[in-house]
Amino acid sequence: MEKEDKDILLKIRSSRACIRDGYRMFTENFKRIFRYTWPLAVGFAVLSAVASALPVLVSPGLMLAGLLIETVAVIALLWLANKVLHKRGFLEKTPKVKFKHWMRHLGMVLLVAIFCFVIVTILTLFTSLPSVIIMAANWESQMGVINGDPVGMPSYVMWLSIGAFLIAGFLRAYVWLTILCPRYLTKASIAMQEKEREEFNQKTNTKNNEEKAIVYRP
Repeated sequence: MEKEDKDILLKIRSSRACIRDGYRMFTENFKRIFRYTWPLAVGFAVLSAVASALPVLVSPGLMLAGLLIETVAVIALLWLANKVLHKRGFLEKTPKVKFKHWMRHLGMVLLVAIFCFVIVTILTLFTSLPSVIIMAANWESQMGVINGDPVGMPSYVMWLSIGAFLIAGFLRAYVWLTILCPRYLTKASIAMQEKEREEFNQKTNTKNNEEKAIVYRP
């Protein structure tokens, strides 16, 4: 059964099939993925909340620092989640794909990547909407204070903001993790294509050498 599952994953696909099968793989196995990755999602939520809170609750001048923390958190989340899913056996080990192989299939890689990032952007807008509203309200309050208006936000709003940032960050973690399955199937497809190319070249070279041996046989 495991061999059949591995054969289903490790096969040649088009870019469209990598996207379709990748998202289907993620949704059908979400419970398993969640069980393996929820600690990483919690860690990402904390870092994401810090990144959001710095420019909103501390100072607008910390926007760049917040973006940097968010970027590092996303990269760390994807790298660690990929490692965990391979270690737990959810993602099978694929043949090594060299840099020149990625470049040979650059069109396929870019198409899958662009589509995934469009999906991430759309889902991020939905999952972050409550925190964006709170951020806007906090900014308006701070601008009012700067202009001499009294503070218009109750004290509990700070904790409400932190809670919203944490929840939004946790949801956003799984939005980003949707990238992993399409990327995995893309890598597997490229690996299998390159394997077939290498086997074909070896057979061709062997056949040519045999023909030469026959022609030049004394």
